Amino acid sequence: MAFIACIHCLSVRVYPYMGFMTGQQYQCQDCESISPIIIEFDSEEDRLAFQAARDAEEEE
Repeated sequence: MAFIACIHCLSVRVYPYMGFMTGQQYQCQDCESISPIIIEFDSEEDRLAFQAARDAEEEE
């Protein structure tokens, strides 16, 4: 099962915000950012691995 995540905080609590002629946009329920870009993961393990790699990169 694939699911989407926020590009800012990686929360999976993302829902469609706007669409039609403006193009699809999403809003995160956790950080409240609105963006046309989301990240799609195939599994929870993929999301956790991505988050761990991003956190390790930020620490450097």
